[in-house]
Amino acid sequence: MFTKLEAENALSQARAEAERRIARPSLPLLTNFSRSYATYQEARRHLPSGASSNIRVHGHDPFPILFKNGLGSRVRDLDENEYVDLLIAYGALILGHAHPAIVSAVTDQLQNGSMLGTTTELEVEVAKKVQSMVPSAEMVSFSNTGTEATMEAVRVARAFTGREKLLKFEGHYHGHHDYVLFSVESPSVVAGLEQTPSKLPFYPGIPEEIAKTVVIAKWNDTTALEKVVRRNAGDLAAIIMEPVLGSSGVILPDEDYLQSVREIADKYDVLLIFDEVLTGFRLAPGGAQEFYGVKPDLSCFAKALGGGAPIAAVTGRGDVMGMIGPGRIGYGGTYNGNSMCLAAAKATLRELTRNDDEAFRHMHIIGARIMEGLRELMERYDHEGIVQGLGPMFQVFFTKESKITGYRQTLNVNIERFKTFRNLMLQRGVYFHPDGMERIMISAAHDELDVERVLAAAEESLRELPRAH
Repeated sequence: MFTKLEAENALSQARAEAERRIARPSLPLLTNFSRSYATYQEARRHLPSGASSNIRVHGHDPFPILFKNGLGSRVRDLDENEYVDLLIAYGALILGHAHPAIVSAVTDQLQNGSMLGTTTELEVEVAKKVQSMVPSAEMVSFSNTGTEATMEAVRVARAFTGREKLLKFEGHYHGHHDYVLFSVESPSVVAGLEQTPSKLPFYPGIPEEIAKTVVIAKWNDTTALEKVVRRNAGDLAAIIMEPVLGSSGVILPDEDYLQSVREIADKYDVLLIFDEVLTGFRLAPGGAQEFYGVKPDLSCFAKALGGGAPIAAVTGRGDVMGMIGPGRIGYGGTYNGNSMCLAAAKATLRELTRNDDEAFRHMHIIGARIMEGLRELMERYDHEGIVQGLGPMFQVFFTKESKITGYRQTLNVNIERFKTFRNLMLQRGVYFHPDGMERIMISAAHDELDVERVLAAAEESLRELPRAH
């Protein structure tokens, strides 16, 4: 079984290897993106902002690169440029592009129907597999997206407790429904005091009445959290959090912080929801809750669960989940638990746990090698910054800070330098998102050749990147 100690050992080995400064071959520059540009301009005439999800165009100046196909760890754009893909569909492609096991499973299932409109044996089978992997999963219910999973978890928590308020943390993102779209970003001029953050709607169109049901707290600060929980305990249904903050770059919880949150939730009789959409089936077979040894009451999964198919799940305590049903707590969706996506999920989880969870060891090793290589190169070329995270998910911060432990520190990160660095990497065939508050993601398909390609591109890019004054 994969353990946290193995992840730490992978990081130590990668650190030792990074110190052996390997000379790497130069890479040809990619210069032709004409079809991406033309297709994007066409898309803008038919799709709002040229995409069906804002993140696909946000930060992509002057236009986004558009992909044609992918295989394994590589992706090809409309102009036939090939990249090492470190976006990996925002983490959904945990096994890489077009993994044979997923392709075969989905193809076979389609012959028997993409969805049947009833509970299926396959649904039960996948639920049992999730239960075997996730420590807190006494029961499982499927949906289609991370947004739906967190929306359902919040409703279940409110119905079960009979209370309305939800506590979320500044800088955390939990999907695209109104109840969680507060203080995802908090510009410094309106952010309020760090210990008592302002409650800021992320988008227009969210009713003011909904804001009254949401409480905002500072993350990674036990004292600040307990004050907020104590003040609202009589009305507070749940605390929702990313156990590893992956929506403000990648920020790890302080030692024992997750356990402290668990204790505070128990003390004030509040449910604890882990949003494991990013960390689930990635940091360890059972996600962050297994990696850090802390059980939430409810958990939300998506992205890696389906290996690229749109499937999500809410899991949790039997007494809480057992209240879902007709005449009790509502939970529904025509496409929930559809067979096509369940087939992809079954194949994904089977591949991830093959050979005693070998895929997780591999992702931690590959990610650690890239992280440590980037650290060594930033030091060698005298760039002010840090590389922070865990093997399968991390980020580069151009900052004076030696460590980032909370959202407010990210407000001083040099986002423009990151974007310049990213575009230099793009020209050398390495793809990740231009927004430094996103993440660099590793899949089980990435290998040693990808490590060398990424670090070769990083060496040339950091050598070319102007130093901060």
